[in-house]
Amino acid sequence: QGRGLAMAPQSASAAATTAFRTVARSRRSARRFQPGRVIPNPIIKDVLETTLTSPSGFNLQPTHAIVVRSPEMKERLAAESMLGAGNAFRTRDASALTVFVSDLEVHKRIGRIYELERESGARDPYYMSVMPAASSFLSGEGHLATWLKQAATDALSPIQPMPTVDSVQAWAYKNAGMMAQTYILACESHGLATCAMEGFDARRVKEALRIPDRFDVPLAVATGYPYEGEGW
Repeated sequence: QGRGLAMAPQSASAAATTAFRTVARSRRSARRFQPGRVIPNPIIKDVLETTLTSPSGFNLQPTHAIVVRSPEMKERLAAESMLGAGNAFRTRDASALTVFVSDLEVHKRIGRIYELERESGARDPYYMSVMPAASSFLSGEGHLATWLKQAATDALSPIQPMPTVDSVQAWAYKNAGMMAQTYILACESHGLATCAMEGFDARRVKEALRIPDRFDVPLAVATGYPYEGEGW
């Protein structure tokens, strides 16, 4: 009996590994979707709740997701923003187009995020002591600030390990990629097909969806049910 109890965690781990492997390896980029299909709200809710578990640098959460389900808005985005007939068709036919939005001024939220972390009590004292300065360093604004940080880290790198400094846009885009991947796998677990797309005019997407200037649009994911008979 004791052996059975000891093996239970391993069995659970093996089952989780098998389930994840199945989801990850079955994912494909869909070329076509079944038009007119509606994704039930509970599935959308579960996918988004899972997506919110994605990691982000210092938990700053610079990425937001806008789920476009309106046929009229999908048609507008397809006609006015998408590059190439394939992306336009996918935007029209998909049940939803999830637009991932990156906050390029996330430094303005660091104070609030710090307070939330402090109130939760989940972080150790050392993390809380370095979090404001380190997160500001990674996500600070402006090309001049980025250049100065790059110069400083390049000079100190031969002496001690230093972080690689990216632009705020590059940092935000990396975080968006992690969230988009979690979203895609969550969709796959529900039997939904997806296609991540970068071929669009982000300026027009922002105008259509009324996205403020401080945000950028690194990618969108067409989401729906795979077209029956489509080969991979």
